[in-house]
Amino acid sequence: MPSPTSVADGPVSVLYDRDCGFCRWSVAKLLELDPVGSLEPVAIQSSHGSQLLASVPAAERLASAHAVTSDGRVFSGGDAAPVIAARLRRGKAAAAAAGAFPPLTRAGYRLVAGNREFAGRFVSGSSRARADTLLAGRTAPGSG
Repeated sequence: MPSPTSVADGPVSVLYDRDCGFCRWSVAKLLELDPVGSLEPVAIQSSHGSQLLASVPAAERLASAHAVTSDGRVFSGGDAAPVIAARLRRGKAAAAAAGAFPPLTRAGYRLVAGNREFAGRFVSGSSRARADTLLAGRTAPGSG
């Protein structure tokens, strides 16, 4: 896996399952840590999501979140973590740590993603509503 600093500069598209409240809330939390707009939220199920994930078999797209760099490279699941973290305010250390231990990062991602329904029970309705408002304000047409 390339290091987070070796991926293209520019925005990173963060692809998420729009039908998952926990996923929407998680992406909104990332956007809150991205005041300069380096992350572009894109629903996997959108037409833009399909274009960005053309290299990923359709049956595998909803299996995990993805990050797509401005040069078109796709990072999925735990491999997306350092790419996304590198774009966040004060995220360089987290990106370096996630990139230094890929097996651990992937395992951590699988643990959270595999329990997203359970974790979603702890996200309040008002938190989901705030997340949806933030996503709506940062999502380009055709991406939601």
